[in-house]
Amino acid sequence: MKIEIFESELIQRKGFNGFYGFFLSALTRYKGAKPTHEPRPLPCLLQPREHESAWIRVNGHLVFFDMSDHIFFYDIEALKLCEVYFKANLNWPVTDRVLAKDEVTAHRGKIVPFMFFADQLDHYPRHRAWNAFWHGKRRAYDVCHVTGVYMNPVRENAPSVFSDPTEPITPANYHFWIRYETQQAMKQAGISGYFRLTSRANKQIEDQSAVYSNISQRAFARHIFDARMTVINTLPHAVLPWKATESLAMGRPLILDIAPLIEVPEPFTLKPNIHFLELFPVVGGFDLNANLDDPASYRVLTRLSPSVLIERCAWLQSILADNDRIDAMTEQANYYARTILTKPVVADYICDQINAHIH
Repeated sequence: MKIEIFESELIQRKGFNGFYGFFLSALTRYKGAKPTHEPRPLPCLLQPREHESAWIRVNGHLVFFDMSDHIFFYDIEALKLCEVYFKANLNWPVTDRVLAKDEVTAHRGKIVPFMFFADQLDHYPRHRAWNAFWHGKRRAYDVCHVTGVYMNPVRENAPSVFSDPTEPITPANYHFWIRYETQQAMKQAGISGYFRLTSRANKQIEDQSAVYSNISQRAFARHIFDARMTVINTLPHAVLPWKATESLAMGRPLILDIAPLIEVPEPFTLKPNIHFLELFPVVGGFDLNANLDDPASYRVLTRLSPSVLIERCAWLQSILADNDRIDAMTEQANYYARTILTKPVVADYICDQINAHIH
């Protein structure tokens, strides 16, 4: 199998845009992929927003990786040109609506589910020896909850969409308040943790009270490791961010708002109550009757009452008190890291899917 990587410099990209290093280097190391200095088949899509993507060529066949964090966003021209289209955050009902709107349903069979892999997974400890070295089973706190936000309505004394039922819900304010209110409810439930809402480098929203500056990748990893579980806000997007793989790589099971409403491909599927706990299991899904121009068609914008937040965090506290259960989930997370979250498995998945679609 001859694999050529367009824009091989993507392997070296780190930070927020380091979407490619893990899986492209897996192809390089385990499948003999080589760089090509040819320009990518199509320029990067920039409108209506920048679209993260990469191209490879396999035995002369073009393969596209769509790494957008929006389930509704497709590069339609790339879909037409390629023979295999790997889509991170794939939701089939939304996808079918997008394809119908753009009159490209004939290309549906090219689409393959994909996922985000953190760019430094090889650097995280995976084995029991590391667990023994870093404090054994003793942890500094129950949970690590570090998540970025884009605004700070607390500083402006704006009402929460969860405490004020008359406050209009938008994707932007819901994104902030679900993170802030979940964090407050966990603290009220007596859950110990490293809690931090970060500004994503937007100094204007930092107040060192509700929103703080970013922390380094190394510090973030250490806080994950020092906790028993990692809290990951999937609402309102209902997707699975790459910090999930960071946590699992360190043997830390997840606490998710809701189970992702996307296709997590085999063999990477995460199992409820084994790899993750679902904090708000009854919040519903997307409004698929809404027009695609309506954010409700691809965002979960369910208003949760303060009593529900408190009740569910009290439930979480009771689960965290069950040491045997958390230890069992930790073992499963470590097993997932050792046997699934590896470059050979990722490289095999990509190549197997390509072979299945081009023959």
